[in-house]
Amino acid sequence: MNENDRTAMMNRRTLGKGLIAASAAIAGAVATSACAASPAKPIGTPLPGPWTTTGTLRRAGGVLHYATIGAANPAVPPVVLLHKLGGWLSDWRHVAPLLAQGRQVIAFDLPGHGASRWDGPAPYILTLGEIAALLVGALDEMGIDKVHLFGTSLGGCAAVSLAAFWPERIESLAIISSALGGRRTLAQIKALVDEKQTNLFDKNGDPLPTTADQLRQTFGIINADPISAEGNQSRLAAGRWTQPCERGVAITDIAGNIPRIQARTLLVYGEFDKAYHKFRATVEPTLRNGQTVVVKNAGAFVMQDNPAQTAQVLNAFLDAGL
Repeated sequence: MNENDRTAMMNRRTLGKGLIAASAAIAGAVATSACAASPAKPIGTPLPGPWTTTGTLRRAGGVLHYATIGAANPAVPPVVLLHKLGGWLSDWRHVAPLLAQGRQVIAFDLPGHGASRWDGPAPYILTLGEIAALLVGALDEMGIDKVHLFGTSLGGCAAVSLAAFWPERIESLAIISSALGGRRTLAQIKALVDEKQTNLFDKNGDPLPTTADQLRQTFGIINADPISAEGNQSRLAAGRWTQPCERGVAITDIAGNIPRIQARTLLVYGEFDKAYHKFRATVEPTLRNGQTVVVKNAGAFVMQDNPAQTAQVLNAFLDAGL
């Protein structure tokens, strides 16, 4: 074998090894992508919706992402929408345009969720007070004094803190399908969140995909298949910020803050909700100026499960305050 033959054989061997390595890398990337079920767009990109503007605000070591629809009206406070734990502002995309009649609607990605990103790793606990303060700072920077504040799940709990401690900023409040419980100890939180959610999070705190059946059984969701598929995308975007936010809910005496709320308040539940109705008996008697409405043909995620009736309920609440 001459020198040229040896060189050609070595090149073929090198090429073969390179192809094997490249094939393995491609296969791994494909497998990762399939498991994540992520769209081609960057993680955290909102799903197509009706938004007329989007933007970001630098706040205390992070960036809050928001989207708006409807023209700002100085005479009418805007509606601010806050999404669920592990969700994103896209959760509201079907309801937002139905609320933007003569008023501006602003939906926020909560810290660590959607396209809102913070420097460094997530803390062990992100408190509701911190979230509320960040939102107040964002409203200040946007030149907004008073809002109608509508939140669900994590967003509803953060809305309680904001309304309780910044009452002058809230024209009205809607708390939708939210865990309005009392304060838990760190030991209880560790047992509840860290040790018992192995089917929802891996050992590093990254969310695992959930199934449509899990949504039906836990939250009574009717349209569980599309909501589950979208939820796995939004949970992927929230990543390791999901559990810190859940701990922030658990360590807060949300029920104890309800009597502090001065604004006109609406409690909203889905007809088939299996998770949040249990808080009604404790919270309803403590509301200063409140009422409760049940959205028909919906589980806990009413803005996704039955957006048309959810918008009807919220618009009626807004109109009643005129």
